[in-house]
Amino acid sequence: MSHQQTVATLYANHADAIRRYLYRRVYDSALAEDLCNDVFVRVLEGLPSYHDRGLPIEAWLYRIAHDKAVDAIRYMARRPHVTIQEYDAHVLDESSLAEDEHFRAVLAHLSEEQQRVIIMRYCNDMTFAQIAHALNRSEGAVKQLRNRGVQTLRETYVSSA
Repeated sequence: MSHQQTVATLYANHADAIRRYLYRRVYDSALAEDLCNDVFVRVLEGLPSYHDRGLPIEAWLYRIAHDKAVDAIRYMARRPHVTIQEYDAHVLDESSLAEDEHFRAVLAHLSEEQQRVIIMRYCNDMTFAQIAHALNRSEGAVKQLRNRGVQTLRETYVSSA
């Protein structure tokens, strides 16, 4: 069996699971699809040098998927001056908070980092550890940004309601 046929078989058997795994990491279906394709391109490139170490090949697939997700999250975290709409329009469109124009206007009062933390925490359901990793900050710093952001939101939202 050629490498291309092997990759085609792996894709047929594992692409849906890898795509779901990636979606749970990046919360963007289009990005998850792109990353899934990147995973299998990497598999095609790496298959000639793949050495069976007694682990299921799925472990290798998920390792590649994890690395691709981490790279994507780091890239998103480093994007300068990201607006709410640019940051994660897909998740925000599905969020009941995003339908509230008043909330989005109030959210604009936060610093860029506070906006990112609030979005990652409450719209993307990321843990503090995941956010800290994505933003290259300590968990304490992320919690502090969240606390200050929530306090500002509370004060601004109540006073402008």
